[in-house]
Amino acid sequence: MSADTPAAKILANGSATIALTGNAATALAALRTEAAHFFTQDQAVKCRHGSSDFNFGFRPFGRQYSVTPDRLDLNESFTYWADDPSTVPDSSQIAPLMHALGAYWTVVAGITENILHALATHYDYPHPPLAFHGSSYIEVNWYRQDGTRDLMQDRHEDGHLLTIAAPDSPGLEIETAEGMGPASTSSNEVLVMPGSLLTAMTAGDVPPLYHQVRNHQLSRRTTVLFLVNPPLDQLVRPVCPGCTGDRHSRYGLRQRSHVRAATRAGDTCGAANVRTGGIMPTRAQTPRGAHG
Repeated sequence: MSADTPAAKILANGSATIALTGNAATALAALRTEAAHFFTQDQAVKCRHGSSDFNFGFRPFGRQYSVTPDRLDLNESFTYWADDPSTVPDSSQIAPLMHALGAYWTVVAGITENILHALATHYDYPHPPLAFHGSSYIEVNWYRQDGTRDLMQDRHEDGHLLTIAAPDSPGLEIETAEGMGPASTSSNEVLVMPGSLLTAMTAGDVPPLYHQVRNHQLSRRTTVLFLVNPPLDQLVRPVCPGCTGDRHSRYGLRQRSHVRAATRAGDTCGAANVRTGGIMPTRAQTPRGAHG
């Protein structure tokens, strides 16, 4: 494996930065533009495009947290599962956003395929390639200005294989040997962060990258995330570096829901809080129309 590949950088440094060029950079810019148009609409309009369990489409402010429910994330979100517009309520009414999400999906799915293939080769993984397409999703986070909090999202790891993050403004901080510090990405770069599922897949060989979002009192801030999961409806056999015998079967892993239900009043979009970086579908094991 070449030392300058994203997979090699993840293994060596715990993360990887990838520059987007050409059509890939255009797709990210278009998604940011359409997301800004969506999030600046009236709340009632946005709520029409979210599911009652908050797993699909729009998720309002106050429904997601990083560590504890008393420290809510200071953002709204929009999630797009499995490159399938039908998972989003009334998606035909927001066709430009759906088109932009689909175009960017092609970009990050290609990045993911390359990384997972390189990691599978590195670990001599004998099982079929992970079919992540039907169980992964794009999440766009739209941050609101707040004058009291130091962090807009508290320190946490993501409960996924990988997170591919594309912030458009300063704020993302990652954990290094020296502590938490700014992630240096430009507007056309993405940061690939390993999550706790990849840690389990490699029996601890690849630790999760802890991160947080600093509040710089910006009037607006957007982050586009691609959250990569293994199949939700089958057993996944992780590698086991250094184990003797059947090193691939000593560890079994099933994707689990991290949804935390908490009834709240006064919100026309529903009533449940969910933990950042760990949201899995609750209506079905895989989103309808998902493809592997």
